[in-house]
Amino acid sequence: MTLLLSTSACAPPPTQRTQPAKRSTPATAAITPPIVIEISAATLGLPPVQDETAREYAKASVLLQRDSALHFDVTIPREAEYTFAFDMAAAPTSVGRPEGQMRVDGNFPRSDFQRVIFPIYFRNSTNTFPKDRYGNDALIHQVRDVRWTKAEVRDVNFSEPYPLRVKLTAGTHRIDFTLTEGALYLGSSYVATFAPYPDYAQYLAAHTEPDASGFLSTLEAESPSYKNDTSARPNNNRSVTVTPYDTYLMLMNTLGGDSWKNSGSTVYYTVNVPTDGMYALTFRVLQNTRSNFTVFRRITINGKVPFEEFNAVPFGYTADWADVPLGGETPYKVFLQQGANELGIEVTDSPYLPAIKTIQQALLDINTLALEIRKLTGNQRDPYKEWVISNYIPDIQERLKTIAQHLIDDKDTLLSTNQGGSSAEVLTYQMAIDNVLFLAADPDKIPIYMGRFSEGTGSAAQLLGSLLPLLQEQPLAIDKIYVHSPDSVPVTPGVPFTASAVEDVKRFVHSFEPDPYQSLSADEGELEVWVNRARQYVDLLQLMADESFTPQTGIRVKFSIMPDESKLVLANAAGIQPDVALGVSTDRPYELAIRNALYDLRTFKDFDSFIHIYSPGALLGYIINDSVYALPETQDFWVTYYRKDILDSLGIPVPHTWNEVIEILPELQRYGMNFNTALSTGTGYKNYLATAPYLFNFGAQLYSNDGFATGLQSENAIAAVKFMADSFTIYGMPLTTASFYESFRYGTVPIGISSFETYVKLMTAAPELGGLWNIDLYPATVLPDGRQLRYATGSAQTSIMFKNTDKPEEGWQFLKWWMSTETQAEFQERLMLNYGREYLWSSANLEAFSRLDIPREHKAVILEQWKWLQEPVRLPGSYMQERELSNVWNRIVFDGVNPRVAIDRSVIIINREITRKMEEFGYLKDGQRVRDYKIPTIETVTEWMKNAK
Repeated sequence: MTLLLSTSACAPPPTQRTQPAKRSTPATAAITPPIVIEISAATLGLPPVQDETAREYAKASVLLQRDSALHFDVTIPREAEYTFAFDMAAAPTSVGRPEGQMRVDGNFPRSDFQRVIFPIYFRNSTNTFPKDRYGNDALIHQVRDVRWTKAEVRDVNFSEPYPLRVKLTAGTHRIDFTLTEGALYLGSSYVATFAPYPDYAQYLAAHTEPDASGFLSTLEAESPSYKNDTSARPNNNRSVTVTPYDTYLMLMNTLGGDSWKNSGSTVYYTVNVPTDGMYALTFRVLQNTRSNFTVFRRITINGKVPFEEFNAVPFGYTADWADVPLGGETPYKVFLQQGANELGIEVTDSPYLPAIKTIQQALLDINTLALEIRKLTGNQRDPYKEWVISNYIPDIQERLKTIAQHLIDDKDTLLSTNQGGSSAEVLTYQMAIDNVLFLAADPDKIPIYMGRFSEGTGSAAQLLGSLLPLLQEQPLAIDKIYVHSPDSVPVTPGVPFTASAVEDVKRFVHSFEPDPYQSLSADEGELEVWVNRARQYVDLLQLMADESFTPQTGIRVKFSIMPDESKLVLANAAGIQPDVALGVSTDRPYELAIRNALYDLRTFKDFDSFIHIYSPGALLGYIINDSVYALPETQDFWVTYYRKDILDSLGIPVPHTWNEVIEILPELQRYGMNFNTALSTGTGYKNYLATAPYLFNFGAQLYSNDGFATGLQSENAIAAVKFMADSFTIYGMPLTTASFYESFRYGTVPIGISSFETYVKLMTAAPELGGLWNIDLYPATVLPDGRQLRYATGSAQTSIMFKNTDKPEEGWQFLKWWMSTETQAEFQERLMLNYGREYLWSSANLEAFSRLDIPREHKAVILEQWKWLQEPVRLPGSYMQERELSNVWNRIVFDGVNPRVAIDRSVIIINREITRKMEEFGYLKDGQRVRDYKIPTIETVTEWMKNAK
């Protein structure tokens, strides 16, 4: 253990501001160096590592894998606040950011120490943007950049621009660290006394180097040296003042905007200067997404914030591109050494942290108070019943006034941060304050005005909850970065009005040209593939196919964006269908296949051996007799989401069966909460995704064994339908949930069944819920014989090949390549690397999904649930059964019809339609069977896989 003195340290959170704050410390005051205690990795008792990454670090290092634990003792010379840092490098095998937990003397000093996040870096795989086949720039493939860095222990949301601090007394303290996610190389660890950044005046006093002269260097922002977040990506901007620019082509010429807004997201640039000296920085930026709103960036030079004013540099609203000198009319000067320097630009929401914390506390206080009120009122909403809540909660008025006053105080801070501008964020803040003040004036109104307090759209809780992400997101686009001597102020030349007008006319005329990405035709010899997805997906598909599939096979592929999925039927009828279509909705393949429009994929000899990558039940909806007409492409999942914090506070266990769900309902409903089901989501029409699992789990079949009649008249089916209705009529589950995600986020429905869409939202758009929620398996139905069944659907998008293709072998090779484990794993990785976590790809290939960068506990639950995946079998007329099953549920729940009576009425309608359709497609003639219709089962597909050659 070595005691070192260092001048590198981190500052305390200052009073937030947009203009430089003045300190009482004289500008000439000496900067006291902090005490830095270094703990060598050689003293940790772990085996040293000597591979290539370790050799890039000059000192001893160790390799930590998931669940690796270490500890060290540190002798503190004097009582003070201390910060922590680690020399580290994320291992090349680490898919996501490494995470760990850190204890001091056996305890977490604060909650943020339960989730310490380490950086992971990425760089461009090439220095120039690749061109797509139409001449437009495509995104450069991002690759891992394994590099050593000194990582400070910061808060989990990177909202505080300073490291976490712990007050330590003089003496020996034990530090325990456990790696919970990923893998990393660990070098020296550091415990340092907390020391503030110097303010700008102190910084200038400490740097007597002369100003540089006659120097101007321009960096294109879209080409950083490396970054720690792939969502900070290049974009195309059509302004004629942005470089590079082309009238007709789409060039990557800016960085960020709405894709670069999350606190902690950092891009790094290499700055070369000719001599040691003082230099200035000017950014050419655009912030036109948030009117009257200021966003902030944290600036580092060679890994350090040089002075306090660079900890949160403001960028106000601009209607057009503007050159913004850092420091304003009197630009800040920073010391750069001769040669290469590193400039880091980090998104930070730290100036809004007081407001963010106030909102979070207000939401907690509102929900706590609402829970107390529900305990008293039983969640009643009788407008004619008067409550004297103050008799039961004597301090309720004071609590409401305190909430309102804290919000008012921070509203003033918000106004000053935005130079007094009345932004949408400020207006939302005021509406929430008005609601709280209205109820504080007469707290006894709260039971009948819960809609203004904690529930529903327009409530104080909803308004504050919607405001949180608006304050946390800090979008900013950058065109150029100027590094210049103080005497060389950059001036971006203006574009004459006439030149701009000419460009507008040229682009307008060009807009009438056919969009090549929408062109539904391929050149001779090309495999034509239509894709029912956004352009980002199509561009990446084309790039990957050109990079690997075509060189491997010699087969050229032309991808086009499918303008409208319904045009597949029309295109087939007109004979202009593609060879292959991707991203096709799950119900389309059967309707096309039954009309002899699709190619039977099972005619390929290696089909049965290829499908081992799928859940057997995923294929059932695409089988007609022994033929298969589609491959699953993406896959949904239905699992139980639950709020750990709320269930723990109420002492409610996570249910694993429907019986256990029913047991917890009274306690949930007592507090005005409930359990969400798939039937609660969406409109009055309940499709198979919501209804079929009930039948499967009660041991019922959708159809008769021969497929010529419905199976709804069986006792098991009747019991399933009865339970579907009882869930609402007897047990009181919510008939409709406008948005389970929103209800889950605000705690009104803290548990329920939902899909992949909810998972993506919680992972990417609800940072305040980090660590407060989890997922579990779909609730099991316990049968009389003790069996527990938890079947659920999971269909999403599919891939198909049209029967009229003249390239069936090429099409099959392409489909195998596209759905192969390596291609799917690379595609999902590149999607996230290029566009961020919002583009999570839920591949139907189980092997590829197992490589997805999500928490392994979540992945284990999803993969286990997919063992119970069962898609509804389709047959001629099955659409009528899907519709009538929904009608049965509605008749029982809303009209009070007896379940057996409702089912009997629908059975007649369903059987009549199945018979009519069986006649239409040649399975019946004059009411007599002329062809068999085989009903596939999971066992059918499993047998194919087992017998594959």
